[in-house]
Amino acid sequence: MTHRLYYENAFDTRFSARVVAATTEAGKPRVALDRTLFYPEGGGQPPDHGRLTAMGRDLAVIDVQVDEEGVIWHTLALQEGEPLPEPGSPIEGEIDWQRRHDHMQQHTGEHIIANCLHRLTGGFTHGLHIGQEVCTIDVSLPGGDTRIEEDMLARIEEMANQRIAEDGPVTCYFPDKEQLAQLPLRKDPTVTEDVRVCDIGGFEMVACGGTHLQRAGQVGLVKLLYAQPARGKMRLFFLCGLRAVRHYALCYTAASKAASLLSVKEEELPARLEAVLAEQAETRRELMALLRQQTLKKAPQLLAEALQLPDGRRVVMGELEEKDLPAMEALAGLLVKEEKVIALLCTVAKGRHNLLFARSEGLDINLSDFIKSTGAKGGGRPEFARGAAEDSLPWEAAKVMAPHM
Repeated sequence: MTHRLYYENAFDTRFSARVVAATTEAGKPRVALDRTLFYPEGGGQPPDHGRLTAMGRDLAVIDVQVDEEGVIWHTLALQEGEPLPEPGSPIEGEIDWQRRHDHMQQHTGEHIIANCLHRLTGGFTHGLHIGQEVCTIDVSLPGGDTRIEEDMLARIEEMANQRIAEDGPVTCYFPDKEQLAQLPLRKDPTVTEDVRVCDIGGFEMVACGGTHLQRAGQVGLVKLLYAQPARGKMRLFFLCGLRAVRHYALCYTAASKAASLLSVKEEELPARLEAVLAEQAETRRELMALLRQQTLKKAPQLLAEALQLPDGRRVVMGELEEKDLPAMEALAGLLVKEEKVIALLCTVAKGRHNLLFARSEGLDINLSDFIKSTGAKGGGRPEFARGAAEDSLPWEAAKVMAPHM
């Protein structure tokens, strides 16, 4: 079993040790040490990264895992053919402090969030996942609920930040069984031997083997982003520490720029944006109505230019503009109100030829078959059919075939 130095002081970054084993597992070179500061992946917390120095060589540590025997293995980034350190040889280690500190802020902050959530809702936290960008916990709420109101999220966040401001000490220790039985743990431990308890300011107490800060105030800030159902539970997304600070800076910068563009204060932005969107929607409705009118006004000219067939039918062939596309069906409907009219319309939009064929009542022609015969993809009813093509060939074919319909 590897001696875990991070239990003694999670703020240490350098240590000395000896190699006890070196091997390659699944193509990955790795070493085990008699003692280490490197935290192995577990409990939702990612592993530490850093470097080991042996025989004048710096070896990057890219993964850390613990086996069933309690041995911690450090996976190394070695070049092909580069030898592993020899068992028994001395070695120096240094963890990536920025990564460790970030994980401690997220982990300690999660304890505080979970405690506040439990106090205010009775929710039971099942796990933690510290991602590269955001963190999550899954929560079982009373009554099987999988959602939570926004005002409750705000209350949880406010209470958590109040606890941080109180700056209580963070103490981690191994109580004996009698002491453990008397502790007001937030939830039962998942192990029965060597239970390590994390006490934050006396208000949060839970069994945990991760790395933590020394005081609650070092978390700095927590921000609850949102919550959503996930596998029958509620999944809460959050940020702590410097991640939350960066998120605030990003949001404030965006809100400040948007407020400046709309000539309002940041706090007035939602109401002003709502008004702008409403105005935009009304303007769009008015514009669409005007465009529809303009499209429908093309009907008389299209009828005047129609191809006259010997049997008295008229074939209207119209190549319309992109802005006519929303009203193309209405235009076709207006054209075929006339007797003996076959309307063949085409609108090119974003490089795509949109075809719409329609006919007056009483005409014996199946436009669904006709549009397919041109090579266009589509179909419909005998009196109305739609199609599309990436080039103009189907439309040109329709114009060639029209006089022989």
